[in-house]
Amino acid sequence: MDEIEIDESLPGPLGCKYDDSLTELQIQLVVPGIKEKTFTHAANTDVYIKTDSDSVTLLLTVFKMNKKASPPEKITLDKRLFQVKKFPGKILSVDYKLKKDKCVLKVKKAQSGSWANVLAMHGL
Repeated sequence: MDEIEIDESLPGPLGCKYDDSLTELQIQLVVPGIKEKTFTHAANTDVYIKTDSDSVTLLLTVFKMNKKASPPEKITLDKRLFQVKKFPGKILSVDYKLKKDKCVLKVKKAQSGSWANVLAMHGL
């Protein structure tokens, strides 16, 4: 994936909640306007994700297609930035799924264990 420039002044998601298990951390980011991809409808959100062994940067761009233009062009409706500079432990991977008005991240932990205490004290 091409490297893109991240504008640190972009707003974050409207809400964020997480669910910690021994093997993964699930993070739900609330971003109004996101539509879930289905068999009949294409997704309306571009997702750029960059990870390393203990951090993640996620850029969500919600758009609508101008089908009257030739070729069709994307019109940006909203951009949101979410970053975790340092997780409580090492991570193996980060996957995402777009749902209505939210993006769900699944962070796979390198080592089994709970991050609940650290997250309760320091947040993400």
